Amino acid sequence: MGDGPTDAKIILLGEGPGFNEDLQGKPFVGAAGKTLNELLQLAGLKREEVYITNAVRCRPPENRDPADDEIETCSIYLQQQVGLMKPKLVVALGRIAARALLGRHVSVGREHGSIIECTYAGVGFKLFLTYHPAAAIYSGRTKQELQADFLKLKQILKTIT
Repeated sequence: MGDGPTDAKIILLGEGPGFNEDLQGKPFVGAAGKTLNELLQLAGLKREEVYITNAVRCRPPENRDPADDEIETCSIYLQQQVGLMKPKLVVALGRIAARALLGRHVSVGREHGSIIECTYAGVGFKLFLTYHPAAAIYSGRTKQELQADFLKLKQILKTIT
């Protein structure tokens, strides 16, 4: 379901579990998890301080993008998590995570690095949009943009935590 303290004021929301996550039962433990840990350091955060979860709870066949009905089916779990935790900030890691919270198509290429006032499950919080850490593995340019986003996040955290 997730990893981290349930009283965390920051939630990082990914897409869904990959192969390694399925094996270990924790989000972001593979190569994308290593990248995420590095990004958290840039933002001045420790993994133990944030709660990390996913929009969908099961890995889609052949690691394809989750379908809308899969996101909707799993939304009850995310709604419960957000409702109980009442975060001040949610970091959407990629377009699937952002779509799950906003209910609309998100172009991360255009919207990354932005912060949006968001209400989900009756809870208001700031939503920070960025790329999924796995994207940094395949593109040096995206890695640089992710790093810049997390440096920006570091500044944003000073105003909300």
